[in-house]
Order: sequence, then structure tokens, then C-alpha cells
Amino acid sequence: MTFLALRQLFSRKRQTLLILLGISFGTMIYVLIAGVQLGFRKYFQDELLNNTSHIIIQGREDIIDKEALTPRFFKDVKSLIYWISPPAGKRSESSLENYLGWSDRLSNDPEVMAFAPRLSIKAITTYRDSRASLALTGVLPEKHVKVTQLENYMKAGSFNDLIGASNKVILASGVLETLGARLNDTIFLSTGLGESKPYKIIGIIHFGNPQIDDVSAFAHIKDVQQINKTPGRISEILVSLYDIERSYALAKLWNLYSLDKVEGWEEANVHFMSMIKIQDIVRLIVTLSILLVAGFGIYNVLSIMISQKHKEIAILRSIGYGPEKILQLFLTQGLLLGFTGGLLGLVLGFLLNLYFGSIDIGIEIGEGSTLIISYAPSIYLTAFGAALTASFIASYFPARRASELTPIEIIRSE
Repeated sequence: MTFLALRQLFSRKRQTLLILLGISFGTMIYVLIAGVQLGFRKYFQDELLNNTSHIIIQGREDIIDKEALTPRFFKDVKSLIYWISPPAGKRSESSLENYLGWSDRLSNDPEVMAFAPRLSIKAITTYRDSRASLALTGVLPEKHVKVTQLENYMKAGSFNDLIGASNKVILASGVLETLGARLNDTIFLSTGLGESKPYKIIGIIHFGNPQIDDVSAFAHIKDVQQINKTPGRISEILVSLYDIERSYALAKLWNLYSLDKVEGWEEANVHFMSMIKIQDIVRLIVTLSILLVAGFGIYNVLSIMISQKHKEIAILRSIGYGPEKILQLFLTQGLLLGFTGGLLGLVLGFLLNLYFGSIDIGIEIGEGSTLIISYAPSIYLTAFGAALTASFIASYFPARRASELTPIEIIRSE
């Protein structure tokens, strides 16, 4: 059957070649687009999770406004009250209501792999005549490295060097460049609540994102509590799960336990998730395009071939080929076109991804300046499956029509 299918396909070489090119081009485009999209998705996801976690538990920020305070103080005459200077701003700095309670709950939750407390504040650093604003994060280093990927971004020193709480700090590369400081130099940190204190630079971290590298600094949480004059204060807890897909459901559940704010990483990065959805829609459109291009091409080729092969179909029927054999013959042709075109498209798409992945775009992305390409097997399986599916559907209808022809009908029509 395969021999007959190939003979008929090679009898119309130009049409067969064109449909092969159509299928392979559609498959190639899908592999290229999906490789670039999923590559950047993985990069952005890593960037989001390198300094955060699957779930983040934060103290709620109470925003004061007149709508909230008026009914509390003037319940019966609230409609008559006019504020000359309406209240505004936060009631106080956000902090967790019950860290020990959260610690006990998370320690006994089988879905939690690790958790780490954190205190995030704003600070100012000076070195000689240079000054820079910082997003200073206080951490327990031995716990923090189990929740985030920060250790992988260290360019000098180790994150665990912060253990000991003795006025040591890790600065991001952009901050060092702004200050003109080097490893083992001493800088001064201040939060505006007291005198500046000296801190020794014991590590350098580099994320590859200037918006983060220009402001980030890390110190032991006790040092940050001391300089901020808030002993024992913790602003958030980072939680790492065994299954990242459970982050949304667990965050919703844990929100019922406390007044603290609990968010999964998807909720905390709504814009990123919106971008992912748009990318998924684009890939779906490309997949449907492959199906349509391949389907119409195969349908047209087989329809024309069947109309020109009436005599051969009559001969095959007369020597004992039943309707199911004729159906199998033309389905085989369609699947051969889809298989060959899809396989060629995968190879071309892979080579194109290798090429685009080697192009220097002049922008620092992670550890390099080239496009980040994903070579996930799911991309190639999806593209190949789409080509085969389109081939089967498009070849079934003309093949079925051919199987219904009888020798008498063919002779009469001729």
C-alpha cells in the first residue's frame, strides 16, 4: 500500500513538493515562535522567582482615608462631616501580625518545601563622596538560599557569608559601580532614623537586570532590624512549594487564616501572567495556521489526484481492492505528506532556533546578550502532532469519496 501511495505521489512531483514545503514552512514557523516565546518566558519567570518565591506572605498595609475614618468617629452624622485636611497615607509600616504562628504552620505543612523571613526597607549608602539609594533586604541566609535562586547570581563571595549578623552586606553590581566601591571595602548605611553605620562588602551579586542591579543590597535580618530600629520586625515570608502549580490554591486557602496578605507568584505578577496568556494565544493562532495551510494543501492535492486517477481506481477495484483499501491508499498518501513535511519543518525550525540563539542583540539578557531559545520537547511534539492531525483530517474526506467510487460509475463518468 505504501508503494502504491508513493508511486501516485511521485507522479505529480511539483504538487507534492509544494505541499511538502507548505507543511514544513508552517511547522518551522511554529517551532521558531514557540522556541523564542518559551525561552523568554523561562527567563522572565526565573527573574521573578530569583528574589521572591512561589508564595509570599506580607503584612497588610493599612491606608488611611476619610471614607474609612468618618463612619468610625461620626457614625450618626457622617453625611454632615467635611474634612478641612482629610487623613491620608499609611497607618504604619507593614509587618506580619504573627510570625511565630506562620512559622509553626509552615513547618508542619507537607506541601511546603522551605520558607524564609525577610525585612525589606529603603536605605541610603555612602562611600567617600558617592551616595546611592538602596532597596535593602534583611534575610536569614541559611533559609533564604533554600527558597530563592540568589546564590546562582553571586559573582563574588557566597550568600551564606552573611551568617553571623556582624554588619556585613552584599551589594548588587550596579550599586558598586555607582559608588565606585570594591569587594571588602566599607560603606555606610542609613535609614534616616539615626547615624550611619559601617558595613563591610563581603559579596557581589549580579542579576543582569539594571533595574534590580542598581538598587539591591542584602544583609542579615538582625542587622537590618537594628539599623531600622525595629527589633523583631518581619515584613514578609517567602515560601517555596514542592509543586509550583499549587501556589494559587494554597495562597487562597492561607488568606483565610490571618489578616496578613498572602499571594501566589502569579497574583503578584499579574502583568507577566497577562503577557503569558497573550503569547499562548499567538501560539494557538500559529498552530491553527499550520492546520489550515497543511489541510487545504493536502485536500487540494488529493482531490485533484483522485479526479485524475479514476481509471487507476477502477482497475484497483476490479482486481479486488475494496473500498477500505482505497480509503487506506489515499489516507496513507496524506499521512506521508504530513509526516515528511512535519519532520522537515522540525529540522528547519531547530536549525533556525540555533541560528537566532547565536545572534548578539546587544542587550544583556541573563548571563549573555543573545536570544534565549527554548528547545523543550513539547514544542516539537506539538508541531509534529499538528502537522499529522491536519494531514489526517484533510486526506480523510477525499479518500472517503474515492473509496465510494465503483468501476461502473467511473466508466460512465469517463
